[in-house]
Amino acid sequence: MRKLWMAFWTLSKGERIGVSLLLALLGLHLSIDAWLPAKEAGPVALDAELAAFLQQEALLLAGASPGTSEEAPAVELFPFNINTIDSAGMRTLGLSSRSISGLLRFRNKGGQIRDIAAFDKLFSLTDAEKDRLRPWLRFEGQEPAEQNAFPANIRKAPTTWQAIALNQADSLSLLEVPGIGPAFAGRIIRYRERLGGFSQLQQLREVYGIDSVRYEALAPLFQLETTSLKPLYLNQAEELQLAGHPYIGKVLARRLVAYRQQHGPFKKPEDLLRIHGLDTLRFQKLLPYLQLEGLQPAD
Repeated sequence: MRKLWMAFWTLSKGERIGVSLLLALLGLHLSIDAWLPAKEAGPVALDAELAAFLQQEALLLAGASPGTSEEAPAVELFPFNINTIDSAGMRTLGLSSRSISGLLRFRNKGGQIRDIAAFDKLFSLTDAEKDRLRPWLRFEGQEPAEQNAFPANIRKAPTTWQAIALNQADSLSLLEVPGIGPAFAGRIIRYRERLGGFSQLQQLREVYGIDSVRYEALAPLFQLETTSLKPLYLNQAEELQLAGHPYIGKVLARRLVAYRQQHGPFKKPEDLLRIHGLDTLRFQKLLPYLQLEGLQPAD
């Protein structure tokens, strides 16, 4: 201590003043801490924010929805009226909590969805949710009881009708089908391209405007071969390409790529079921298109 004291006086006047100020500030700080009540130990705000961010990222990579660790309820699809269905029914249909809240706010403000065009403009639902629910929508005046009669605007096919190959037909061939005009022909071809080909005739129900009545009238007029389906290469496809498929969409595409980056290439198609939001029904519809190995052909 004496040596330190002697060393202090060997400093210049300015240095002695600086050391004195530092010692004074240190003493003041210790005095304040001694008088203040003890604080409970807790994480620093920045640490808490960082931990929350890392937790959300971990949940996303693990296939869970960010911000929640609850298990997703079992998804069940059924015909429904979007203007009257309650929140429990929405959850059964597989809607996220955010989508349910947005849809309920829209309805509480007096919003009504009267047709498919209005449904497609909804901001509260994701593209993947719209694609999944579109075939099951029912509106006022379109109850199942009214769907038994053959549509008056669809002419019946001749008795000698030659079934058309659904996956090979061009727009001119489709226009020959009773009940299909230019609009439906264009929609069928565009949806076929997004799918990579129809794997079953029932997928016609997913084309905008083809309800159960029209489908029952059209189905016998087509034949289907599935050898020319365009494969979806799970381990090579980029996020944008995956998002373009009707059964995947933007959200699942992002989760699929994140899962692939964390766990490596998919070993079998069933690995997709580990991704949050991909239910068994959608997986079964995707299965005919899935390809794990091989080089993806250039467009």
